[in-house]
Amino acid sequence: MKILTAIDGSFHANITARYSFALAKIFKAKLFIATVLNKNISDKNENDAENNIEKILHEGREQGLNIEGIIMTGDVVGSIAEFVKNNSIDIVISSTRRPHKENRFIVKSITSRLMYKLPCSVIGLKISHPGRSINPNKILIPVIGDGYMDKERADIAEAFSKEYNSRITVFHVVELKDSLTKKLDRRELELITVSAERHVSTFIEELKKRGISVTEKIVTGKNAREEIISEASHHKYDLIIAGATTRNIIKRIVSGNPVEEILRDTPCDVMLVHFK
Repeated sequence: MKILTAIDGSFHANITARYSFALAKIFKAKLFIATVLNKNISDKNENDAENNIEKILHEGREQGLNIEGIIMTGDVVGSIAEFVKNNSIDIVISSTRRPHKENRFIVKSITSRLMYKLPCSVIGLKISHPGRSINPNKILIPVIGDGYMDKERADIAEAFSKEYNSRITVFHVVELKDSLTKKLDRRELELITVSAERHVSTFIEELKKRGISVTEKIVTGKNAREEIISEASHHKYDLIIAGATTRNIIKRIVSGNPVEEILRDTPCDVMLVHFK
């Protein structure tokens, strides 16, 4: 497997690169750390970029990674797309470090353009506390329960579980109107919970196959986004791993989908995974 992590010299991007170390280890992947420079960049800025990459490479080599630095020149998305094609890259990782003026992270961002354009899977990371060392002790994985890409999602969870001994919580929200919730008796709520457990069971089993200790949490609420943000905030999670599995979902993100709001409103890091 081959992974490319795109960095731009910011703290956010450098933390993203260090997140990619965990994935490279679990996948036994060749890891490329790439920067794309403007054609008119100054010598000083070019030297800064080279030094930044070298620092990350040194850390990766100390951890036993097969890691290589790449500096490209030109359009960011076009340059990365060409490298992905020519080198058969399987996963590209990019940070979504700046909200746009509409307070959205994905709209018109490099990450969203990569998700549209690239033929491989793309992981976008929002880093909430760039000055803090990576230590995702508690990870929240919201699961719709469609059974889609269970193995791939479990691969991501396994990377962090093994690298950081993270505690994994699989979180499923049964969306119900307030008026309906108030009318449900205990037995009806139990039946809803049992049905929800069946929906997420394949993902839970995939995690358990890998020896990962997992907590399953099912709640009812009128809005999945609000429940996810509330859970992450009140229980002080360090990382959310959220899925964006189809191009339709990506289009909805651009126009203000709940995943976009999770990126904006949660106080922890968020990993948005788009599989292909």
